[in-house]
Amino acid sequence: MNPIIKKSALTLGLVAALPFAAALAQDDALPEGFQTEPVLKTTTTRDGDAIVWPEGTPEIVSVIGIIEPGGRTPLHQHPVPVFVYVLEGEVELRTEGGDPHTYGTGEAYIEALNRDHQLFNVTDSDAKILVVFAAAEGQPTTVASE
Repeated sequence: MNPIIKKSALTLGLVAALPFAAALAQDDALPEGFQTEPVLKTTTTRDGDAIVWPEGTPEIVSVIGIIEPGGRTPLHQHPVPVFVYVLEGEVELRTEGGDPHTYGTGEAYIEALNRDHQLFNVTDSDAKILVVFAAAEGQPTTVASE
């Protein structure tokens, strides 16, 4: 791997891990006025599969999605690790071969890899989600299912 890319990936990983690492640190190691609240720490997807990192030049892609009441995402899969955080509202995740699961404001999960799924808003108000893809440059983050 190119040393510059390797250093950039390491730096990005360390910066991304800093808030969580601080949350695990002793209270006296944190500067006054700085607090953290852990969101998610896992080595597996929500379905229990191991997280597998893509090969290639690392690329982080993030989007905020809004699902209207009664709305849904298309049936799709992800070939890369995907972190989902519910910013507002409530969503129901339906994954092929699994039971539906509801996530509310402040909850997070890692999507299943290469498994069909859809996200539904079964409430009467908008749901807003932050979606972060850990991909390789040029690699698709989402693949439509048939």
